[in-house]
Amino acid sequence: MAAARLQLLRLKNSATNSLRLFSSSAALIQRSWNHFTDDSDVSDAESAVYKKALKLQRPTTVKYEDISPNFVSLIGTIIFPFRKCNCDRFGVHTVVRLDRKFSVLLKFWDEMAEMSVQHLKPNDFVYVAGCLGSYVKLDENEKPIHSYKVVVSEVNFVSQNGLEPAYQNLAMLDPEVSINEIKQKRRDRLHLWQIFFASPFEWWDNRNRKLNPKMPDFKHKDTGEVLWLSDNDPPWVHKQLQLLDSRLYRRGPETGLARNRVIQLQGHTATS
Repeated sequence: MAAARLQLLRLKNSATNSLRLFSSSAALIQRSWNHFTDDSDVSDAESAVYKKALKLQRPTTVKYEDISPNFVSLIGTIIFPFRKCNCDRFGVHTVVRLDRKFSVLLKFWDEMAEMSVQHLKPNDFVYVAGCLGSYVKLDENEKPIHSYKVVVSEVNFVSQNGLEPAYQNLAMLDPEVSINEIKQKRRDRLHLWQIFFASPFEWWDNRNRKLNPKMPDFKHKDTGEVLWLSDNDPPWVHKQLQLLDSRLYRRGPETGLARNRVIQLQGHTATS
């Protein structure tokens, strides 16, 4: 009997020690996991700080002789034929217009001058790169004015595939208008069409009551912005307008744009 009690006591102590060992191991694992998680968070924070430090670090220092000072690149239209420079060295110069009010003198020397004279001409749309400088010239009132010049070291033609021939011809006929301005006006006009189709009831439809061709086809009721239909409009403009007219006509003549279109359609039917 005493032996049985002794055996039971040993089993009980063994189970208690095992439970303590398991609890201690679990706590150790939990502490290890927490330590790993904390390190990961710290690592992420350190990484973010490091990346920000890289962005805001002090610029590197370079030797002056290793760089091209005041190197610039320009895109514009050549507006004058080349003229020879009055010096012993072979060189030519012309002017490139960047926009309506800003032009820059271009100078070409040696092989760059020979190549440019052979291939470039007025109205060419070009990309040039080189060193920026300045010079002083006298205006019509004999007052000195400072202007910019670029000694060209690289020149390329700029593709105009994104422009219709009509826009290219307009730029050539009116040198006061640069191709960039024409493209910007075209983008603004297409954006205005998008505004029109988003809220057509905010516009007056004048298509059936135009007293002269200069009168706009559509005019905004509040802002006064105007739109004219044109053969140069992209196909989606005409398609969206046809869908809009059809949808409004099905709603009935009481709707704004549809009422004007009903009158126009009736007049067309009466004359045909």
